[in-house]
Amino acid sequence: MVTTGVLNPVDRALFLSVAKQRPFLDARNWRRPYQGLAQGLVGRAVSTGLWFPLERIARDATSHSGLGDGMSAAVAGQSAGAVNALLLSPLAMVKYQTWGIPEGKRHVLLTARKMYRTAGAAVFFRGLPATVWRDAAFGAVFGYSRQKLRALATDQTPSSTSAAVRFVADACAAALATAVSAPFNYARNVQFSQPVTEPALGTSAALAALKRETLAHAPPLERVAFLQRRLNVGWGTLRVACGMAIASWSFERLVGAALWARP
Repeated sequence: MVTTGVLNPVDRALFLSVAKQRPFLDARNWRRPYQGLAQGLVGRAVSTGLWFPLERIARDATSHSGLGDGMSAAVAGQSAGAVNALLLSPLAMVKYQTWGIPEGKRHVLLTARKMYRTAGAAVFFRGLPATVWRDAAFGAVFGYSRQKLRALATDQTPSSTSAAVRFVADACAAALATAVSAPFNYARNVQFSQPVTEPALGTSAALAALKRETLAHAPPLERVAFLQRRLNVGWGTLRVACGMAIASWSFERLVGAALWARP
């Protein structure tokens, strides 16, 4: 919840930069920075509260499967991400719709009712396939990279691995996972930003349009720069890396405290 409160302005600016096709640091992205905070607190507290326990349960279930530590971590992360996406994508869709409502008139339940009356129940599942692909890809890469980087850090300092080293390892793993899953996140944001009265653009169609826009830039370096801006690989990557590292650190500390206090 603390992480969400601190980073909500960044989350909102990242979404608006994609939805409105303007630079991340554009001043218009930072107006009303805490719009949608209540919904963000609920969604992110639940998603983070689910992700790490689900990942741990899945890792325990696959620990004797013979997959090895790295693949076991990848499968566990992929499973946790997919379950989170299935459970929370409808809430995320409602939250993103509230960002277009003026301050004082914004209410998650009223927004959900209006969405239902306007477009039916199917609108709550808009962007679900892209979200599942995004979260599954993120979870697999994050779980695998996190396990490998932590193991490497432990090999380098076998006596003890400090919390700071684990934090850096988790942040690097999350940054890599964010870059890999960025195309699916782009497609999801495009679908969420469409008016609910319009047919949703498919994931493949959104990615195909992005490809055409990228190829329209002739020099290769311009293509890379354009794609980096559109996918928010940079600011968005840094936000997710820090958020996941903080969440991982908090989860391990709180679980450790709970185990220590258990009679």
